[in-house]
Amino acid sequence: MREKKTNKKKEQGAETKRKLYEIAERLFIEHDFSNVSVEDITYEAGITKGAFYVHFESKDALIAMLIADHVARADMNYKTFLKMLPNDMHVSEVLLALTQKVADELVDTIGCDNMKKVYQMMLAGTVDTEAVKGYSRELYTLFYGVLEKGTQHGEIASSLPLEALSRHFVMGIRGVSYEWCVRYPEFDLKSHALEHCRLLIEGIKM
Repeated sequence: MREKKTNKKKEQGAETKRKLYEIAERLFIEHDFSNVSVEDITYEAGITKGAFYVHFESKDALIAMLIADHVARADMNYKTFLKMLPNDMHVSEVLLALTQKVADELVDTIGCDNMKKVYQMMLAGTVDTEAVKGYSRELYTLFYGVLEKGTQHGEIASSLPLEALSRHFVMGIRGVSYEWCVRYPEFDLKSHALEHCRLLIEGIKM
């Protein structure tokens, strides 16, 4: 009997955490992160503020979790996308296709307003954004793998280590996306991301 009560309590706790997470995600999309309080989230969830802190250390911790989860899903999508490409596809085309996929995610799924919010948090340092900016992010590994295949097949060559080269491709996308945020809506992220990728490829192709 005690075990059943314990399991039920755990299930209720998990459901409450999921509810808070989903409400917060919606509110953060509808409003600026700074304009959504813990009270706003708990009011919609119909629970006490104290109950919020049972599941999350702070609002910033919840924001960091939301960002990390989205990054993980996006990177998994990129990984799946790469696996679906033909094995004999030229590495330069694979690099362009991956860049296009990332640009599509930024424009069609995340959106400029949300990207601006993430950059604001990254610059302010108030929220842990390591999932986005950390070099351990899966996206770096994906570019590394493509570049490694290119060197093995004699399609590309560079004096830089592959790790540094993969970082340049990701930094290129990040720089273009920042320019997009600054110059939106006149700036076309997708076309400029591909243009920048082509410039990088020109410098390393055999």
